[in-house]
Amino acid sequence: GLVFSGLMLLVLIRIPKFMIKASLIGSVVASGIWALAALSMKMWGAGVIGIIFFAISICYAFAVWSRIPFATANLTTACKAVNSNCGITVVAYFMVSLAFGWSLLWTVAFGGVWDKTYTCSTKTDRDGTTRNSCTGNLGYVFLLLVSYFFTHQVLKNALHATVAGVVGTWWFVPEDGKSCCSPAVIGSWYRSMTSSLGSICFGSLLVAIIQALRTMANAARSQDDGNGMLLCLAECILSCLESIIEYFNKWAFVYVGLYGYSYIEAGKNV
Repeated sequence: GLVFSGLMLLVLIRIPKFMIKASLIGSVVASGIWALAALSMKMWGAGVIGIIFFAISICYAFAVWSRIPFATANLTTACKAVNSNCGITVVAYFMVSLAFGWSLLWTVAFGGVWDKTYTCSTKTDRDGTTRNSCTGNLGYVFLLLVSYFFTHQVLKNALHATVAGVVGTWWFVPEDGKSCCSPAVIGSWYRSMTSSLGSICFGSLLVAIIQALRTMANAARSQDDGNGMLLCLAECILSCLESIIEYFNKWAFVYVGLYGYSYIEAGKNV
């Protein structure tokens, strides 16, 4: 995965315009193949959905095709910024390594907590059928899930703010952003890990709590204990909230990385 991401970055630097066009055409072709495959297997519902997505993909491609030169210019500029400060890729790989290590550690911790708090009980249904119900301590599970998602969000958003700071420095102060381990890379990463870390943690915690609640709602719904509809509704609402906050965070952390704003101050500028 790391090698593939590095190769894709090189490809984007070399042929950005072709990649944008290929992605648009690829989405149209993929939706068309989906529709044809579903119809050929007489899966009429999936076929109709495929046709709808095919039509939407064509309309979208026609709508944005004239904007490809602008998108190419933006992508080329971003790739030049990363290429001029290639040390940011080292920071990215380091963050990915931390996330992987945290996932392993969390899995071991979760297994231990679950083993200690795991309890089973026997329930009798109205028709007299008995069944076993096993669960862990939901409070511990929730806190562990929050810790898992929170750490991943912090690592991701810290990298996001670092990249924003590097690109901003490269654009406004070119002499500080034109080498592998330039002052832009070191300074931006240092700010993300120190003075801006509180803002990053605050925004990350909001998403982590929602993700933990959504995960628990999904797990409860899979057990089908009679509240499936309510849990499905709750999961849908949480999913919408998560998408909104993550979209908001994406731009807020750009301000955090560029100007060192607090999370609240950055939010006011989004």
